[in-house]
Amino acid sequence: MITTTEATIVAAAGELDVSVLDDLVALLDREVRRRPPALVVDASAVTFCAARVLTVLVDTTADAVLHRVPFAVAGRNRALLRPIGLLGLDLVLPVHRDAGEALAWLAAVPLLTDHQA
Repeated sequence: MITTTEATIVAAAGELDVSVLDDLVALLDREVRRRPPALVVDASAVTFCAARVLTVLVDTTADAVLHRVPFAVAGRNRALLRPIGLLGLDLVLPVHRDAGEALAWLAAVPLLTDHQA
């Protein structure tokens, strides 16, 4: 995990399966509650991604909105994109090429909660 003044980047590598699920949930929950300026999950080095992990990423997206934390996923590789596409999560969980692209996207897209009265 890398924390800078602009974001926290959680890097994941190898297989994201049920054996890492509890740790991933705890880590992402803790980071969202810390309310960093932005939070990015960098899955560039992931070789396998279980469907349950995608549920965690979707849940984190919702939690991040509630806590007003800009959130994105990075790593446009087959291990991540294939299950996202098969499950129809493309529109809910946009995946950026790398962490830099994700951070640029987060900086360009204001949070919807900033426009509430």
